[in-house]
Amino acid sequence: MSLSLRSFSTTVSTAVTTAQASCSQLLDVSIGSPARALMESVGGVGLWLQYLVLQSLLRTRLSTSTGSDCDSFVYDFGMSRLPGTAATGIVTFASFLASDQSAVVPPGVIVRTVGGISFAVTQDQTLPTWSASAGGYVREAGVSTLSVPVACQVVGESGNVSVGAICLMGTAVAGLDTVTNNAPFLNGSDQETDSQLRARFPLWLAAKASASRAAVGNAIANVQTDLSYSLRDGLDTAGNARSGYFTAVVNDGSGVPSDQLLSSVYDAVDSVRALGVGFAVQAPQDLTVNVSMDVVVPSSVPVQQAVSAIQSAVSKDIASMTVGDGYPYSRLSYLAYAGAGITVTSVLNVRLNGGQADIPANGNQALMVGSIQINVTQG
Repeated sequence: MSLSLRSFSTTVSTAVTTAQASCSQLLDVSIGSPARALMESVGGVGLWLQYLVLQSLLRTRLSTSTGSDCDSFVYDFGMSRLPGTAATGIVTFASFLASDQSAVVPPGVIVRTVGGISFAVTQDQTLPTWSASAGGYVREAGVSTLSVPVACQVVGESGNVSVGAICLMGTAVAGLDTVTNNAPFLNGSDQETDSQLRARFPLWLAAKASASRAAVGNAIANVQTDLSYSLRDGLDTAGNARSGYFTAVVNDGSGVPSDQLLSSVYDAVDSVRALGVGFAVQAPQDLTVNVSMDVVVPSSVPVQQAVSAIQSAVSKDIASMTVGDGYPYSRLSYLAYAGAGITVTSVLNVRLNGGQADIPANGNQALMVGSIQINVTQG
């Protein structure tokens, strides 16, 4: 909708013109005259009313609403904004020397990045190193390392860190000296933005009819932000054909979604599935994606800057793939040339998992970032 808006000067000018056209004598509308003062006061009220109309229109349509107005609009339909999620992953504690005594890492132990992002050790009783009697994860005597799960203490993408970024002990643990993360953390997500909320709203409305693919997909998407999923209709968890059955493969970006998350997704799907239709919810089969390439850059581009930029572009692109996606081999050269934001002269010897072929799509797989080796020379 297009509105014809007027400024204060245009409003007063129009009032003067209209009044003079309706009067047989010349009006005194000089600055300070009674007629001018009256028209300016009315024009000010008109400008205020125009502002109120604009504010009302902005707040009564989802496409123009922002912040709390977006929330109140969708809440009238029973929908709410999705909160952010904290990044999670595995860190490895190590000792300088193998000790003849065991060490215990209880839940709540803090580790940090150099930038001050803190992560706390979480409890996972399914891990073989967990000991209920010790109240934590146990590094046996003679073993130098211990891997435990952690979660960022701040919700959002700020907890997504690269390999080796977690390197400081925030809490002293007897028998353990260092800590690091051997894989990047990529599953932290910010609170749903206004644009994401607007995009999800029509899908949410369309999915109100239960027992449909849209309803199942919407139920999964409503569990938390940045979930990707694949619905394998007519297949069981082993990939065998099974009538009246479907399998939902769900990933939160980590490749190993927690049992709690899978249980939440199961409950959400169960509320919209058709009566008599069986289903299962499972984690994806992780496929590690390793990339290598030789890149030539101009002498004006620092080698380390080029390596970091291309590694970042490739890692983010692989991580953006959803459950079931494959990966095109030709995309790697494009990312080096155009996606890294640097000048690249040539890209040679590109390898994707050791070959020069696409990774085919598979409804049960999730692509995980592996080794990204960029060999840069100046020329």
